[in-house]
Parts: sequence; structure tokens; C-alpha cells
Amino acid sequence: MTRWPLIELDDASILHADDDLVAVDKAAGVLCDASRDPERDHVGRALSRWAQSRGEDPEFHAVHRLDLATSGVVVFGRSAAATTALMRQFQTRSVVKQYQAIVHRADDTWVVGTSLERRSHLRHRRGTTEEVRSGGKPAQSAFEVVEVRDRLALVRATPSTGRTHQLRVHLAALGAPIVGDDRYGPGDDSASRLWLHARRLTLDHPATGQPLTLESQTALRLEDAR
Repeated sequence: MTRWPLIELDDASILHADDDLVAVDKAAGVLCDASRDPERDHVGRALSRWAQSRGEDPEFHAVHRLDLATSGVVVFGRSAAATTALMRQFQTRSVVKQYQAIVHRADDTWVVGTSLERRSHLRHRRGTTEEVRSGGKPAQSAFEVVEVRDRLALVRATPSTGRTHQLRVHLAALGAPIVGDDRYGPGDDSASRLWLHARRLTLDHPATGQPLTLESQTALRLEDAR
């Protein structure tokens, strides 16, 4: 039986912590919770160990999830009430989400400052997401080109909805699949990881109602994917 390594959370991994919520800077290749593989260590379990080491309540609830391969900001509630309030914000699309992605540049017209938008209907079936004309849930994403180098581009992505694999599907549909995407990208992509990163979240604190911006300590760079 495979023995998965334990996830170690250091001070830099904890982006914000109070009595109501904790935000973690998740690494690529790390699970958010036990929903996919109960035997494998995940961020929720690592948070419980972190809290116990500080003599605090080890109860944590996943508010949302990032794909296994996606890195960046992920939020956990520390009580049922806080979790419910936070989940409601994600469900009502009031959370402002900003991602970074390194993509295979669609064509030579892509220059810094180029803005693109993608609207579609996405349908999730048998573990994959399909883009369909009807019968799927509406999805909308906006993209801005931040940097261009050779055949790669760094883009800033702002999804208005939160469908499964939404940014991956939309960028692939634009002819600019994310580097390292073995599902929607070119079959010969040998990148070390999926270069998609949840850079920043802005939401209302579940107790105070005040805006709270949670930002990853790291940012993607084009040279990382070369």
C-alpha cells in the first residue's frame, strides 16, 4: 500500500488565521480534503495537526476546493456557522477570484494588455468537463495577458462563475491551453505541473462582514514553466 507523505504547514503557508477562518497557500499536487482519496493526507488534516500543536480547536471545514494540480489560496471555516456563511458567498458568486495561468500562446496577435472573455455552457460528465451549446451550466471568464515570451504567455484570469475546470476549458477553447494540462492541452505537453495558480480571493469576513483579501505569497513566472 502506498504511504503518502504528510503535508507540513509552516508560517508562510498560513495566509490568514482567526477564530472563524483560515486561509492556506496550497501547493500543487496536494489535496484540499479527503473527498478524492481518504487514505491520502490533505490540507484539512494538516490544518488539524497545526491547530493541535498550538493548543487550538482542530475542527476545520472546507469552504471550496482547488483541483489537486492547482496551487494557491484555499479557505477553511473553523465553525459550522462561519463555514455556512463563507460557502454562501461562493454559491452566490460574491467572492472575487483572481488566478494566474501560463498558457501556450494562441497566436502572434497576443501582446501584453490583450483582454479576452469567454462565455459558454459547461457540462460535467464522467470525470471530465465538456463545453456544450445547451444543457450545461453557464460559465464566464475574463483574461488579461500580463507577459508574453516566445510561444508562452502569462495571463490573469478572473472567473465570474465557478464551474469544474472552467478556466482550463475556456483557455483551451481560446486556443491557449494551460501548460501542463494533460486533459485539455496538447498530448505531448511534458511540463512538470499544471501551471494554474489561485493568486487572490476577496470575500466578506463571516463574523464582521468586512472585506478580506487573501493573497498567495507566490506568483507564477514564465521562466518557471520553461
